[in-house]
This record gives sequence, C-alpha cells and structure tokens, in this order.
Amino acid sequence: MTFFETRIVKTWEPSWGIRILLIIILLASGGTAYILKPENQWLFFLAHLFYMLSMFGALSQSFIKPKYLGNLSISEEMIQVDLHQGRKNFSVSEMTDLGFNYMGYASFWKHSIHGNKNHLYFRLSSGEKYDYEIVLENKEMKEELKSFLNKIQETGYLKIEKTGNYTF
Repeated sequence: MTFFETRIVKTWEPSWGIRILLIIILLASGGTAYILKPENQWLFFLAHLFYMLSMFGALSQSFIKPKYLGNLSISEEMIQVDLHQGRKNFSVSEMTDLGFNYMGYASFWKHSIHGNKNHLYFRLSSGEKYDYEIVLENKEMKEELKSFLNKIQETGYLKIEKTGNYTF
C-alpha cells in the first residue's frame, strides 16, 4: 500500500446552554417522578415524559453523524487534502511539526458509532497551521495510519507527536 485515505469531518458540539438545559430538565423531572411521586396523574405522566425525552437527548448525541467535509490522503512524501473548496497538497519535507491526537476508532461502546475526534495537525515551514478532524472507522484503519506515520518518521527528519489515547 502506498497511501492511506480517510474522511475529514466536523463533529457537532452542542452548546453549553443546551447541555445545562438538558441536565436541569433531567434532574427536575427525575426528582419529580421518582422522589416526589406526585398524586396528580398528569403531573406524574408529564415528569416521566420529560425524563425520558431528556435521557434520549443526552444519550443520542453519539448517534449524530459528523458533517463530511472532504478526504485526506497520506503518502510518505505528501499529505493531500481534498475539501469542497478545492484540493491542497502539502509536502512532508516542508513540514516542521506533524502530530496526531488519537481518541479512538468508531465503536458502539466508544463516544460515537461514527468515529471519535481524531485530529491530524501539522505546521508548514512558512508558519501556516492546519488541523483536520479525521475518522478512523475500525482497528485496521488505526493500524494502517499508525504504520504510515511510523514510516514518515523513519524516512525523514520529522518527529511525529502522538497524543491522546495511549493505545496509539
């Protein structure tokens, strides 16, 4: 294999206002339904309904698919980024820093079934910084990327910074 290819995405981040609102609704409805246990039937039903809706809102965030922005292709000599605005080619020899923040691959038991927030970032000799959120769909893709980054590190003077999950 001469190159590694994956998707560039943008994960939706709910605002703190939405998070706090869901927590308040969850605590208030849970307290009303299970601690106060009101005698009034419609209040009891309404508390359970809001409790279930807030639980669904809190747990369904991992099922929201990240927005597709383009493709990323890595070879030993070049990183090619194909976004909707156009294609950019970055030579590995022009890079001063290259790093990868690994948070895990896609799994039902992880943060998201669509892939966690893995970031490939680099800086060119001109000082421009780039940071792309990429998707690793399974363990095989993780191992492919790991081997490619190790090849780049072995063949050039570029040291690759690996952060995040220790398994990478």
